Amino acid sequence: MSTAPVVHAHRRNSVVLAAVLGLVLVVGLQLAGPSSGAESQRTGASAAAGHTSWNPKVKCKATVATLREVLGSKKNKNGGATYRGGGFKPGIPDKRDFTPPCFQHHVPTFVQLNRVKVGSCTKINEDGDWTCNLTDPSIPRRRTAKMSTIHVETDKKFRLRSQWSKPPGGRLIDIQGFVFWDPNHTKASWHHYSGWEIHSLTAWRRSPKH
Repeated sequence: MSTAPVVHAHRRNSVVLAAVLGLVLVVGLQLAGPSSGAESQRTGASAAAGHTSWNPKVKCKATVATLREVLGSKKNKNGGATYRGGGFKPGIPDKRDFTPPCFQHHVPTFVQLNRVKVGSCTKINEDGDWTCNLTDPSIPRRRTAKMSTIHVETDKKFRLRSQWSKPPGGRLIDIQGFVFWDPNHTKASWHHYSGWEIHSLTAWRRSPKH
């Protein structure tokens, strides 16, 4: 099974496909592989090397993390992940920003999550975004489902591109995207009683088999 990233163009740009073969080839341009130095200054999460973005329009280096690191371990009264416990707080300031900052208050905003499982993906009628749930199957079952799942969205600008594709439900994938805290959904069950989400999802690929 191919593990080439499916790259969603970031906001205004057309979608391209990137093939990973040791080095990343994008439209005839050879991009450098993962950097050897750690760029992460995040709090509440272990340091990780910055990986080249699969989306050539995103200039940030992706910090490889786990879903547990993004959500943290602090739960609110409804069992969802809190802002205070998040490993990448504060996240980007505006989920609609065409070029979100790579760091906010010296903390990385752009992450890569490996081997997460896709739930159902649906279009949100109100704003045209596509939304999915991602679950980390490696998180022990003793943790509630709310603390092992995160809400992700692909902005409507991506949806309008002819080559846009939603992640395959029920499959293990690797994703890259920006961390965002939405305080308006902390009491919503469909948002897992937490404001944390990945918005926008900038690229995904099928997880390599181990």
